[in-house]
Amino acid sequence: MSLYLISTIVIILSMLAYLKIAKAYNIVDKPNHRSSHDVVTIRGGGIVFPISILLFFLTSGFSYPFFSLGIILISVVSFIDDIKPLKAVLRLFLHLISALLVIAEFIPEVSVLVIPIILFILLGGVNAYNFMDGINGITSTYSLVILLSFLYLNQSLSFIDNDIIVLPLISVIVFSFFNFRKKALCFSGDVGSLSIALLILFILIKLIVFTQQPLYGLLLMVYAMDTALTMFKRKMNGENILKPHRSHLYQILANEKGFSHLKVSVIYGISQLIINYLVIFHIIKPNNSYFWGLALIAFTLVSYVFIKNKNERTIN
Repeated sequence: MSLYLISTIVIILSMLAYLKIAKAYNIVDKPNHRSSHDVVTIRGGGIVFPISILLFFLTSGFSYPFFSLGIILISVVSFIDDIKPLKAVLRLFLHLISALLVIAEFIPEVSVLVIPIILFILLGGVNAYNFMDGINGITSTYSLVILLSFLYLNQSLSFIDNDIIVLPLISVIVFSFFNFRKKALCFSGDVGSLSIALLILFILIKLIVFTQQPLYGLLLMVYAMDTALTMFKRKMNGENILKPHRSHLYQILANEKGFSHLKVSVIYGISQLIINYLVIFHIIKPNNSYFWGLALIAFTLVSYVFIKNKNERTIN
């Protein structure tokens, strides 16, 4: 049997086994004032994401060892945090160690001066991805779009081992079967959102370093913009940006406006897909990439602010 078929079977069996274990040990997410769901649901189903990365590591001749160790560390920490919340300082410290392990994969490819920027992207990015993991289907849909974009680019650029994209892609598809539902059978949990985020950011940085083209960062623009603008607005309103809230656009659409979770998730996925199409086929050009890249950022920014303000006004 092929690697992909065996990996698919292992990932499916891992998910089924985890659901039984989680049910037996009551590893669940209980609704609270910030939640977008109203029933007790198994959390931690995203454990299949790091399992897929571990499968890649074991079948690739132990490729990217520091990255793999970073993924294992952040996954273990996040899984523990899903069961029993850790102190914020300890959690941040362990996230920092995970990020530094990932950065070790880029030495000596990148300048020492660039390392703080990569560290900021990794720490900020994994937390942004976690903030956005709040409704059924959004993490799986968005991750599917990003990984497929990477897979397409890798066919011509060969900037990274193909299997480090394909195996996690399989795990996202398997997870979607359990999560992309009106009543999800499980949530990804921090173990899922943080591990898939670290993987995606690692691949993105590999792509940018390989091509020397920072505009590929636009492949994650929807999540980045929603997170950055929401935090900025909350800060301007004098709110504690570290406290739980329901101020993201996806939360407003799902909770206040009554859009179904799956509809909002598809909107986010399609929005990023359109952006990625424009970036890959039209913006990354030798003579005009930065002009059109900035134009795309400006258009997306104006559109986002307009849509969010319009929906906030109708609520108030």
